[in-house]
Parts: sequence; C-alpha cells; structure tokens
Amino acid sequence: MTAPAPTRPAPAVDGHDHEHADLLRAAAREVRRRVVPLAERIVDRIRERHPAYREPGLVPPGFREEAGGAVAAVLDSLADPGRSTVSAEYQSWVGERRAWQDFPLRSMIGAYRTGGDELWLSLVRAGEVRGPEGTKLMARAAAEVWDLFERDSRLMAAAYGRARAEVTHHRQRGRRALEALLAGRVGGTGGMNPAEAAEAARALDLPESGRFAVAVVRNASLRPRPGPARSGTPAGVRVRRTFPLGGEVLLAELGDLPLGDFAAALGVPDGARAGLSPLVARLADAGHARDLAELALRTCTRDGEVALLDRRWPAALLARRPEAAAEIASGVLGGLHAVDPGERTVLLETLEVWLDSDGSVERAAATLFCHANTLRRRLRRLEQLTGRSPFRPHDVVHLVLALDAERIVPAPGQGAR
Repeated sequence: MTAPAPTRPAPAVDGHDHEHADLLRAAAREVRRRVVPLAERIVDRIRERHPAYREPGLVPPGFREEAGGAVAAVLDSLADPGRSTVSAEYQSWVGERRAWQDFPLRSMIGAYRTGGDELWLSLVRAGEVRGPEGTKLMARAAAEVWDLFERDSRLMAAAYGRARAEVTHHRQRGRRALEALLAGRVGGTGGMNPAEAAEAARALDLPESGRFAVAVVRNASLRPRPGPARSGTPAGVRVRRTFPLGGEVLLAELGDLPLGDFAAALGVPDGARAGLSPLVARLADAGHARDLAELALRTCTRDGEVALLDRRWPAALLARRPEAAAEIASGVLGGLHAVDPGERTVLLETLEVWLDSDGSVERAAATLFCHANTLRRRLRRLEQLTGRSPFRPHDVVHLVLALDAERIVPAPGQGAR
C-alpha cells in the first residue's frame, strides 16, 4: 500500500522552528542507508502500475540501475541543503535519455509519481521512530518533499521535450543522409566530397568503412503495400531503413556476420520479395549496392523470396537484358511449346529439380516422387525437344540460362530497369 501525497500544511508561524527540517534530513540519511531494497520495491511497484515498464521491447535498458540512482539522488538532495540540485540534474538526465529511447513521457511521469509515493512512505516511517511528535514533524516537512518532487518532475519533462526536438532533427538529418547514400549521391563522380561523406556517416551513426549490404523489399503484386521487413536483427548488426512507395530499403552494417546469415534473418512480408546486394567495403558505395540489390530483386520468381545476387549472377544478367532473356528462352526451350502444356510443366520442373540436385538422378527422383527410370525418360524427352543434353556441360549452360529466362521474363511487376 502506497502513501498518498500528503496535504501541505500552512507555513509555520515561528520562522525559527527548524525541527521538522532537521528530522527530514535525518530521515533521508537513514533511508539512504537502505536505498538498494527501497529502489527494488519502487521498481516492482512501477512495473505493477505502468504497463510500459513490462514491455520487453519498450522498457528502457538499465531501468533498475537508473531507478536506484534516482532514489539516491532524491535522498541526497533532501539530506543536504547544499546538494539540493543533485536530484534535479539526475532527473533532467533521465528525461533526456528517455526521449532518445522513444519512451512515452506520460509513462515516465507516472512512474516518477509512483516512486515518489513509495519514497515518501519510507521517509515517514523513518521519522515515526520519534513517536507521535515525529509524525507531526514529518507532516510539516511534507511541503519541502513534494516541492522537490514537483520541481524534478517539471525539469524531467522539460528536458524530455528539448531532447525530442533534437531527436526529430537528428532523425531527419539521418533520413536525408540515408536517402542521399542510397541514391548514389555520396562518393564517385558527381557525389559528395569526403567531408560530406564523413558527415553522412556521422548522421547515421555508422562507420565510413566496414562490411555493408543493401536489401530492397518490394510489393510483388497489386496487393496492399506490405509492412516493414520483419528482420530479427542479429547481434552486432546495425540497420538503417527508408520506406519508398511500395516497399522498404535497408542499409546494414554487418560487422562479422556472414551475408547469408543476414539474408536468413530478413523476414519478407506476405506479398513481397527481396533482393540483397553483395558486400561493399565503403558506406559511400551504398548507392551502388542498392542498384545491385534491385537487380537481385528482379531475379525473384515467387513471393516471400530473398534473392542474394552473389548466387544469382546468370539470372541477374538476364534480368538486366530482358529482351535477350526472351530470345534465350524462346531459342532454347521453344520446342517445348509444341507439346501439351501439362507435359511442358513436368519437363521444366524435372529439369529444375535435377539441376538443384547437382545432376543426381536418384536425389531428383526422390524429390519428384518418381522412379529413376521415369526421370531419365523425361530428361531424354527434354533433349529430344530442345536439342540440348542435360548431361553435356556446354548444353547445361544453355539450359540453365533458358530456365532462368523462362522464370524471370514473365514475372509480374518486375519490369526492366
């Protein structure tokens, strides 16, 4: 049970009566010796009363430690008139910190009041050791305590408001820097000079050199615009995002994480596809990396897919020249148009699975749930219709390119650059 904020008494008639102030200072010193368990109780009470402090993704890092510091600062200010600004400075620091953490101001102020209730109750109990007279004196000291609480609360809110303005400016500056980087306006011919490139890195809180990659996530159909990529960002990876119409672009500084691991952590929303660039070593090359990510995106053949350009170079070349891709698909696979559409689908699926099985008839047959002899007959039929054997390396190159072209050219929403 918490103590309600006491009613402030009228000022003492006798200006020389300092007994209540002396008792308050003594009580503050006594409670200060037990600050750790008091801070723990306050934290638990705050978590009970204010849901924001129970949300794993919202509760500020180091909240318990900061709560202990806040309680100690208030008690130090009450115990020593010469240190009356200690708690004000601490709470101003907390307000600024919470603004940068995007923590809601209302929850923060509510938590401070909850902590004030619990702290006041502890002070009252410490003063009651002097019996009824101590209780009366603590009541007379209430005005000083709650004046300090209200002062600190106002200063905390003011610091929060000033910091929010700075946060907004910082993020707008970072957004402009990110857009400039991804548009290729940093580095290279016609790009920013080195000083501007360094400023862009500072605005984004990223190094100028490292291991960078860009992912482009885009709506693949006429469905509603997908939400942000559900990236469970791995430890050590920093991601900056921008949201062009119909999708999202992510600039990632990967640290030591392999590119494939980042691709696996990148969750693509329903109705969307993603392309991931190879690594680049300079932040200023983010624009080039975005171009490569766009190219990787155009090799996607199904929704929910994340295409790594490092593993899609033949398909990427075809995506860059769609007219050539159409010619290759027609020239190599044109004979398949002479057969029943159902047989054509079976033969193309057989070729794809056989290639994905590294040319193993047994593995491909198991994947397709057919007999190995059935798979061999299909491959011979494919050779008969295309004039190219899936067992000759030179012909396999043609078949792979044609299969990629067949999948890329009709892909919806993937026009030429």
